[in-house]
Amino acid sequence: YQEYVVGIMDANYLGRYEKYMEITGSAQAEAEKIYEANIQAFALDMEEALSVKADVVTKGVTEQFMAVAETIYSQVKYQPVDVVREGDTYTISLEVEPIDFRETVREPFQSAVNTFNEQAKNGDFDGHTDQEYEEAYGKAVASALAADVKEMVYREKVTVKVVLDYDKENNLYLISDEQMEALDDRVVYIAE
Repeated sequence: YQEYVVGIMDANYLGRYEKYMEITGSAQAEAEKIYEANIQAFALDMEEALSVKADVVTKGVTEQFMAVAETIYSQVKYQPVDVVREGDTYTISLEVEPIDFRETVREPFQSAVNTFNEQAKNGDFDGHTDQEYEEAYGKAVASALAADVKEMVYREKVTVKVVLDYDKENNLYLISDEQMEALDDRVVYIAE
């Protein structure tokens, strides 16, 4: 059960599918979709956290944030420490060292914002539409993060419990979407 949870986490965060495919019987294409969806969701979370208007900027900017998401996720730290069974329910305890997103991106983000604001003061964006202005801001932030976010800042280790629910109909154990979202929040701490 620990291997199952680690396999799911490896597929979601690291793009490593072997264990997940072995345990679930999934094809690689299916496993890749899980990873890509998680990367895209994290990229959108980053855009929101950094005041980039995802609904205004082009796909290219979001793709830049997806590359940053891959860099950040490639450095997540977790390991299973315990399993407790109660009836048909298994609870896996994981030790997670959360990445502190705000601290990790603070310097390159602030530098990008300062440069962008200076350009705005100098009139570099005069005559730009709102969409062009937002696009320029999104590109500036994404480029700064892509260039300078290499080392992660970690918060203190925490223990996270993941409950596997038994699906009698399909005779398998599952991690609910709510459990995965809670795990996402613990693996990379993005809130203020």
